[in-house]
Amino acid sequence: MNILKYLLIACSCLIGAAHAQSPIAKDTIEYRAQVWVDKTDLERYGGEEDFKKNLKKMFHNTTRFWNESPNKFNHYFRFVPAEELYVYDIQGDKNKYDEFKNKAYGPLDLSKYDFVLFLALGAKNEGLSCGGGGASGQSVVMCYIREPHNIFTDALYPNQGTYSNLGHEYGHVRGATDMYQYIIAAEDNPVSHEKLAPPKCNMGTGYRVWSDYCSALFNYTAKMKTLDRDLLQKAFPDKLLIKVEKGKKSRVGYTVNLYGTRAGGKYNRRDVYPHVYRTYQTDKKGRLEITDVYKLYHPDLSDPNVPPKKPQDLFPYSRWFCFLVEVVDGAGQKKYVWLPSVELQRQYLETSNDVYEVKIEF
Repeated sequence: MNILKYLLIACSCLIGAAHAQSPIAKDTIEYRAQVWVDKTDLERYGGEEDFKKNLKKMFHNTTRFWNESPNKFNHYFRFVPAEELYVYDIQGDKNKYDEFKNKAYGPLDLSKYDFVLFLALGAKNEGLSCGGGGASGQSVVMCYIREPHNIFTDALYPNQGTYSNLGHEYGHVRGATDMYQYIIAAEDNPVSHEKLAPPKCNMGTGYRVWSDYCSALFNYTAKMKTLDRDLLQKAFPDKLLIKVEKGKKSRVGYTVNLYGTRAGGKYNRRDVYPHVYRTYQTDKKGRLEITDVYKLYHPDLSDPNVPPKKPQDLFPYSRWFCFLVEVVDGAGQKKYVWLPSVELQRQYLETSNDVYEVKIEF
């Protein structure tokens, strides 16, 4: 009797452990890709049957990469290729890849597909990217590969390869920005001369780990098969509240300057733009309230103190990725705080708190 009881308890524990480790413990969200491939490239990869089999394996590894990277997901995310390939024909002219890539942005049957994976496997130059704005609201992931590079054999899981690089691009499909755009070296910060180091993340600042920002965003967009067009605006809190204190007492009339950080471009590095973007004063409660926070980070190009786009593009992506907040007291002493846009989004998506609050103490 004691042995039977022991066996029942042991079996119960094993079943519980297996359930805890299984993706079935979470609801599964599936995203289906319409995969485009050139006729000649398909033949070079062994024909349609072998290509489909290897494509499924690659997508399976991308799914593993997503879910086995440490995260705070509320769901199990699965990426699958649709059974039917979209086979196009460049007729041996590698200059025609772009012509068909542009067609991949055309109308998409959203009852069958959620996004497009466009493969150019004999291209002149390599590169992976993701673009939005498809005719049906779909994202298009573009994978340009030179011969004899083989996307199915270039890395075994968990080593980095095409499957994990696609995982990064699928992060864009689900709404994430490139985290590396937030990296600022100390020498590229002429204001406070300190660096900005964002969290490790598969979106360009680490490998096989998701930042809390990405986890919160992917949870929020999980059931949007194609992303809402105003997603980015929805993901921001409405109000930024800055409190300034000295000796635990609120400080009135302190100057608060905002300096924006830019993405890297042809004419500039990722840096703190050396000119003040906005200047404020703390009120009688030592506070500063800024509304329409999305607009603060995404100004119109005609707004005051925005870097010029012409004759040189000194404002890549036309938005501030982060603000360096400079607080100046009456004696000229200064304190600095970073306010990355992804941090404001993370808190809002996790808590639904429409006010992002930061306290600065002298």
